[in-house]
Amino acid sequence: MQLTGKTALVTGASSGIGKATAVALARKGARVLVHYGKNKAGAEDTLREVEKVSSGDLFQADLMRRENVTALFEDIAKTDRAIDLLVNNAGDAQPGGIDDDAAWEYELNNIFLSAVHVSRAFLALPSARPRKIVNVTSLYGTPNGGSAQFLQYSAFKAALASLTTTLNKATAPNVVVNAIAPGYTETPAWEGVPEEVKAQLARTTAIGRFVAADEVAHAVVFIAENDALVGQVLTLDGGTSLKVLP
Repeated sequence: MQLTGKTALVTGASSGIGKATAVALARKGARVLVHYGKNKAGAEDTLREVEKVSSGDLFQADLMRRENVTALFEDIAKTDRAIDLLVNNAGDAQPGGIDDDAAWEYELNNIFLSAVHVSRAFLALPSARPRKIVNVTSLYGTPNGGSAQFLQYSAFKAALASLTTTLNKATAPNVVVNAIAPGYTETPAWEGVPEEVKAQLARTTAIGRFVAADEVAHAVVFIAENDALVGQVLTLDGGTSLKVLP
């Protein structure tokens, strides 16, 4: 897919990987629809960066509620008649053990069903040309990569990876679905975490540092542009999966 002149919706684009992805897509000539949940100031900053090189617009919605997803796409339809690329990036990691019912319910909606509902609305849009979905999963959602401290997050990121591969059987070639599974990535989510903890995690990589958000964004662009890539989950973890997770 040539991104110039295409329209991309990036969920959770107010900071971190979402922001970097929105800007990277804009630099490729795409019009970028910047979605945010709560961080309006961050989303406005993303949009300013997007508009330095392309065009874009701002949209707010709590994606954990299906009716809000419906309203989001109704709002988008007022300004954009088509969306060519969907990047399902929204969602945050919450810790929880096997008996934490609240964490199971939260992460089911936050990580998995939000992406399902947004993808469903995207797939329902009429389009005469091929389109793509890129899901942002996680190293924690890869085989043997899950975290016992983030049990629910790991489980539903794995479910999103499975959905990525299987959905193609119903949608390709009209809509092709792939995913990227970042490892420990330098984003605002790590603010406040003790430096010694971050240093310990950095040592689990083969490169001795966290992955940069821009590196993940560049990989999303590669996935979007490569038409031969179908149903794949690209792990971008700096080599952490080559080692035993702490």
